[in-house]
Amino acid sequence: MKSRLVVTSLATAVLCTIWMLLGPAVGLIGWAGFAGCTSYFAYPKSGPKALPLILCCVLCGSAFAFISLFVGGLFLDPRVSQAVSLVMTCVTTYFMCADAHFKYLSYVPGTFFGSFSTFAAGGNPMIIPSLVIGVLLGLACDMCGQKLANSICK
Repeated sequence: MKSRLVVTSLATAVLCTIWMLLGPAVGLIGWAGFAGCTSYFAYPKSGPKALPLILCCVLCGSAFAFISLFVGGLFLDPRVSQAVSLVMTCVTTYFMCADAHFKYLSYVPGTFFGSFSTFAAGGNPMIIPSLVIGVLLGLACDMCGQKLANSICK
């Protein structure tokens, strides 16, 4: 069992290093790819069938953050903007949690991954492809790691 963990960890390390070499070189946000990758691994199920749900949740959270940033930015007075931003935090947090009754939005942590990543990126639109590729990176790490471990650790 330990040797499988070593092999899958190595595959993940190599793929994540490749991401950090290539992603930022083409204008993507490196750390955001790791947030997407982490959202993949944090979901209790794995494999390609898990992707639609994970992606929907991450992108929904990102959309909520973009809405909050947009509405908060409508007000020039910093006190008003701050108050509106607090109200938007309350509203969007409620919806991110309440939306869990919809099948494809039921992974609430994934929604928060998308939301906090978008806020951390300051609303940079490159957060979207960075998160999406990060989720796909998680799948690639999982699949490559398993395949490599199956061939080496018999």
